[in-house]
Amino acid sequence: MTALYLTIWIALALFVAGESGRSFARPGARPPGWAWWAFTTGALLAIVHTLQSFHLVHHWSHADAVRATAEQTRALYGIDAGWGIYVNYAFLVVWLADAWWWRTNPAAMRRPAVTWTLRGFYLLIIFNGAIVFAAGLRKILGLLIVSWLVRVWSVNDTRTPPATVASGPIAAPSSRPR
Repeated sequence: MTALYLTIWIALALFVAGESGRSFARPGARPPGWAWWAFTTGALLAIVHTLQSFHLVHHWSHADAVRATAEQTRALYGIDAGWGIYVNYAFLVVWLADAWWWRTNPAAMRRPAVTWTLRGFYLLIIFNGAIVFAAGLRKILGLLIVSWLVRVWSVNDTRTPPATVASGPIAAPSSRPR
């Protein structure tokens, strides 16, 4: 069971590292290469975590996973939400799609509406998984992860780069008369 917890916590740490690299990049500059690798490796580890969970906890029974998810949400929120497992699947798909988009369209990473929508979705899932559904020291670790994400995301990485003309910045108008 230790491997089950380690994979998701390492995955979340890598997610945060990737987001840190992406958010702290200068406006108009590409994030450092390691940031994409961290982000993508985190997504792959989250998938490994899901597969481990199905193997170790649910014995490859999707019905058992849905039932367990419903029981956990009933205990915390008072509603049976077995469909929550599909939200977890969506989280993995969105994370992978975001990594793919980042890799294939690095110049198009400045997309304010999409970026903030993704951040809201990521924050909702990570907050619930790492704080609400966590216990003990894991809850504290979850608070640290979510706090750092909020800090990182408060660096407005959706700023637009300065306007440029073919070879450089647009020059300020000259004050000399012509």
